Amino acid sequence: MLGLDPRLIALFCIMFIALGIFNILTGRRRMQQAQNQGVKVRWYKQIGILTGIEYVLLALAFLLNISITYHWLPQSLSIAVLPIYLVVLIASGVLAGIVIFQGITNNRARRGAVARPVASTQARQSSDEDERLSPQERAELAQKRRERRQKAAAARRRRAGKA
Repeated sequence: MLGLDPRLIALFCIMFIALGIFNILTGRRRMQQAQNQGVKVRWYKQIGILTGIEYVLLALAFLLNISITYHWLPQSLSIAVLPIYLVVLIASGVLAGIVIFQGITNNRARRGAVARPVASTQARQSSDEDERLSPQERAELAQKRRERRQKAAAARRRRAGKA
């Protein structure tokens, strides 16, 4: 394995296993906190747990690789370990893809959740104000809003150098 000392690789594997256990425990703690707040969270949507499982699988794949490469196991077991190694390696790769996808999805959801309440609050306030106004005042207010949006759009175009 790239000419690295197998003891060094084994040390990295131990570190990966420790990180994996830490991430799994942290993910479980976050899940329990969410459940205490009344939010039901599935374990497979908790990115900390998924990352912890991925670390443990990667450590297992490295350990299987060095056991095959350096003939730590008897020849009869090496033949059986090779398919297991390939399955663990593919599983860790798939899990890495899921972790990346879940991270992107969580980031988008978080960004959307921050933007929505502000817009809905402003819409509710403006609709409450509009109900109290006469039809002529509503028309004037709509015209002012339209002009303000047009001016803001023109300012954005000027800043972008397109005007």
